[in-house]
Amino acid sequence: MCNTHSEEIKVSERSIYNYIEAGELSICNLDLRSKVKYRKRRKKQTEIKCNKFNYRQGRTYEDFQKYMEEHPDIPVVEMDTVRGLRTKEQVLLTIMFNSNSVMLMILIEDETEESVTEVFDKLTKALGIRRFRKLFPVILTDNGRCFKDAMALEYTKNGSRRTKIFYCDLQASWQKPHIEKNHEFIRYVIPRGKTFKGYTQEDMTLIANHINSTTRPGLGYKSPYELVETEEMKKLLEVLNMSQVPADEICLSPKLLSKE
Repeated sequence: MCNTHSEEIKVSERSIYNYIEAGELSICNLDLRSKVKYRKRRKKQTEIKCNKFNYRQGRTYEDFQKYMEEHPDIPVVEMDTVRGLRTKEQVLLTIMFNSNSVMLMILIEDETEESVTEVFDKLTKALGIRRFRKLFPVILTDNGRCFKDAMALEYTKNGSRRTKIFYCDLQASWQKPHIEKNHEFIRYVIPRGKTFKGYTQEDMTLIANHINSTTRPGLGYKSPYELVETEEMKKLLEVLNMSQVPADEICLSPKLLSKE
């Protein structure tokens, strides 16, 4: 609000927090999403060696670091899943572009290798392999069971390379911090522990549009959508029916998906 209504609000964001703290406004600290301090991450005590897993050979986090040292200008994409209840049901495949913080939210039927590969195949077909390569040159993900068919993700059915996959160390989700932090926005709308059953892809696209239209201090008080510049990214958003939401219409609460 401070960013989008700077001409009307004549005080700083810090001043508003001070007014809330002093009880001068009609809202209180409990109305604020977060006034928390995050615990400092523990340093790894020992190196985790996972070369015995075939899918990780040449794709470990150490391999990723070496690759990025050799190719520092290549954009990185982070990939993960978000579950509702821990049962066999629909899950969210999330994909985030670190260059502009745009996050895709794709509803898949189950958490299997085949479901994720199907998403990659559909995007490759819709975008063309040239665009796909430019958008997804390097993907960093975790060791979830649905991501373990690295060859199927990296190559099309006719054997053409479309991306490079790397995996975080086991129990080290903090190695892909951008997407992990961004999942917080999803939980504003669909609280943790709530099932995804009954939701549609249109619902997930709606949430993604509101998230990607939200301005961030870390982005210079711009939204991820405002940082979209390339033809490839614009085509991707078109294919997925994703578009910007006006600042005053953004809603990141369960009310967004209210059927009433």
